[in-house]
Amino acid sequence: MSFKAKVSIDSNGVKEERSVLFIQTLLLGRTKNNIDKRTTQSNIDGYIELLDSSNRINGKITVQVKTVSQKDEGHNRFPCPTSLFAYAETTTDNVFLLAVDHSQDKVLYKHISPKLLDENRDKEQQETITLHFKPNEELRKDNIEVVLKDWLSICSSRVYCLTHGEAILEENSELKSYLLNMPKMATDLRPCDIQEIQNFIDSYNKLLESDFRYIKSVLFPNVWKRGIAIYTYSDSSLEYSLYNVNIGELVAPIVQMPKCSIFEVKHEHDYASFSCAENKLKENPNLYSISIIKKHVEDFIKKQRIIPSDETFLVEYVHEFIETNGKHLHLKKYSELNVCSLIQHFQSKYPYIDKMPVHIVSGRKSLYVNTVYDAIKFLSEIGYTTIPYPYPAKGFYGNTGMVYDFYSPTTALDKSRIVIINAIRAYQNFIQSKFPLLANNLDAFYGGNLISVLVDYSNPGNKFIFYNYYFRFDSKQVFECFFFPFALLQNYAYSQVEQCVRFVVGDKKRIKPYRC
Repeated sequence: MSFKAKVSIDSNGVKEERSVLFIQTLLLGRTKNNIDKRTTQSNIDGYIELLDSSNRINGKITVQVKTVSQKDEGHNRFPCPTSLFAYAETTTDNVFLLAVDHSQDKVLYKHISPKLLDENRDKEQQETITLHFKPNEELRKDNIEVVLKDWLSICSSRVYCLTHGEAILEENSELKSYLLNMPKMATDLRPCDIQEIQNFIDSYNKLLESDFRYIKSVLFPNVWKRGIAIYTYSDSSLEYSLYNVNIGELVAPIVQMPKCSIFEVKHEHDYASFSCAENKLKENPNLYSISIIKKHVEDFIKKQRIIPSDETFLVEYVHEFIETNGKHLHLKKYSELNVCSLIQHFQSKYPYIDKMPVHIVSGRKSLYVNTVYDAIKFLSEIGYTTIPYPYPAKGFYGNTGMVYDFYSPTTALDKSRIVIINAIRAYQNFIQSKFPLLANNLDAFYGGNLISVLVDYSNPGNKFIFYNYYFRFDSKQVFECFFFPFALLQNYAYSQVEQCVRFVVGDKKRIKPYRC
């Protein structure tokens, strides 16, 4: 017989301490952490102090650390205990849930804000509330600075409200009194009609502010919100137009105009619609807002010139532009372009190019010179002194006079590899930077993490033929792209392609041919 000591730590304690250690390691040197799973404090596990450039406290968040269970790993969700909601409701602290997903090497975070509390009032009697986390609510080793800025912004807002609380309350009281005494706008719209219009314009502006923020910045620069002017509104008819409410303008986002034909409207509003048979806005405001956004996207794709800030893309663009328009630019075609000489040439030829648009006429086309000039300056800023030709040198192999005779099967494969790999990278970088909230949905390869490209150059009469195979793996894999000359793969059965891929990545049981 012997005395038995109390268990110092159980399996749950191990998991939680591991999660705390993960967070502390991730934020090491960037914050001051006071998180301890053995704390005697109820509801919370500690604090994280946010530091400025001189390592002085600039904000503080109160945290509860949890570990994502195996069943929830990879799903960006966590059942948060309602006790944390109760704590957040009774304190002025910035309360955060930090749920560590070890399978993904990331921390899911959620600010238990007053808005979140109000949204979950109907769940007060539950033990837990399942929270779902957006891509911008993830802390990873590659986005630490972005997340810390987000946390500091939340802290700054809370501090401002606390320090200016009395002034804010007084201002709100004055505004409330002013609004209550305002004369009501004359309208024959029913409250239910107004609510439908509000739902539509809210949904429409929300899409422009979130998923399609880049579209808004391009199509509607300096615009705060988009407003709607109603001419006719009934169960079976709708006449309206959309207009810009610019930043700094005091303009109502919803107005009712005198009834008239939409064709008689004298304004520059960008979008107008009418119908005498149906009212789609009344049927489904949210769906109708999506249809308008779709038109904006189509307009963006058709009319906007997109030049990705990708150095390989810009190298090709500069060479192609000068090769095509060299005589109009008074430039000779070289295999390697001198950056400094090009900048001096443009500045000498077009002295105001840094301050205003420059166009030159080529046939029936008007060429915008600033784009190629800006591309050359960008390459200069990142260290380019010369701009080499990005592809294998052209030759004459078939003597047919056709474009595809510029390359042999070998050089065609080399160029194909350069084009496809760089196109993939340029596309991914553009989507990640301009449409971060839609990046997963706009993946060009539908979640595939290996691409097999078969280049058919066996019959010049058929020009190029590319056979693309996309593969998705069960386990985490680094994205790879493989190129095979078709001449080596004549009559290549699908099983043989799979064997080739298996040779590269291992056991074929892990392979899921996803799209081909």
